[in-house]
Amino acid sequence: MLRTLARAVLAWGMVASIAAGGVRTASAQETATAPAGGEVTHLRVGDSIDPLPLIAAIDRGYFAQQHIAVDLVRLPSAPAHIAALIGGSEDVFYGDTLAWASAVGNGLKIQLFQSVNEGDAAASGGQSTILVDPASGIKTAADLRGKQIGVLPTPLITLVTKLWLKQNGVDPNSATYVPITPQLAMGTALKNKHVDAVVDGDPFTEAAIKDYGFIALGYPSRVTPPGTTQAGFFSTTGYLDAHPDVARRFAIAIRQGARWANSATPAEKAAVLAKFTPIDLAALESKVPGIVNEFHYYKWHEGAIDVEATQRWVDLAVKNGVIEKSISVRDNVFPTAFATALK
Repeated sequence: MLRTLARAVLAWGMVASIAAGGVRTASAQETATAPAGGEVTHLRVGDSIDPLPLIAAIDRGYFAQQHIAVDLVRLPSAPAHIAALIGGSEDVFYGDTLAWASAVGNGLKIQLFQSVNEGDAAASGGQSTILVDPASGIKTAADLRGKQIGVLPTPLITLVTKLWLKQNGVDPNSATYVPITPQLAMGTALKNKHVDAVVDGDPFTEAAIKDYGFIALGYPSRVTPPGTTQAGFFSTTGYLDAHPDVARRFAIAIRQGARWANSATPAEKAAVLAKFTPIDLAALESKVPGIVNEFHYYKWHEGAIDVEATQRWVDLAVKNGVIEKSISVRDNVFPTAFATALK
């Protein structure tokens, strides 16, 4: 099962490697065309993980309705996208709010113009799951004191893990956080005892549980305060000031994609994932029964940013040593992100 996923994701990784070399990638599915008679705005959109509102907006024609053609630029991380944005090879990018805050704190003029991932403490599942091997004897959060926890090298994952430990009465600094990439290596690292626990995400979580017999110790994603913008779309201040109408139209399409993603059935969402990513949940259903319905999705922002909640999120990252300095979220958000409704 994990070998099947590994082959698919490694193939996907080749696309990112090509993009890193300066070649933009786009398929018929990835590039929208505007309605007849309208001038098309071509946007190079940096993207590492294909958030559902983005690919739904492409697939369902929401970008086309806004006369926008999207050319996806796949790079491995938010820092890589930030470098591409500053270097002029991307127009906008999707990324971790904390990576953005770190960049702004270091003097880069980048603004958030549309929230995407929303913190949801009441979520039924979790995009991030702490897995342990039952043979390790680790049964509770307290057992992770002094242990090594494998995490993706992103501020978001490190912060939610630290907050989950703290919520369960454990000093987050009593554990060691070991960067592991790519994500498909998490299960192998845990099985081979390179780490004592990993923070994994679907579909790898369900596959690792079934393949290796791992157990879920908890769901760090659930600690994120409701309303928090965990990730969003960003661009340079210069680009947004020069193209406010493009930002508005792009945000409208993303909000439409978010509304669809929040209300679509699991089968509908799985179909879109299969068109744009190597994750074909329907094909995996025979090997991992229930994966289509059990796959964990984020809750998606359909409207304006909650500035106060997101400011608290950035401040928590500083307090917990995840990023170096705080920023004023309000002062670095473009007007489209504040708008309750866009038209």
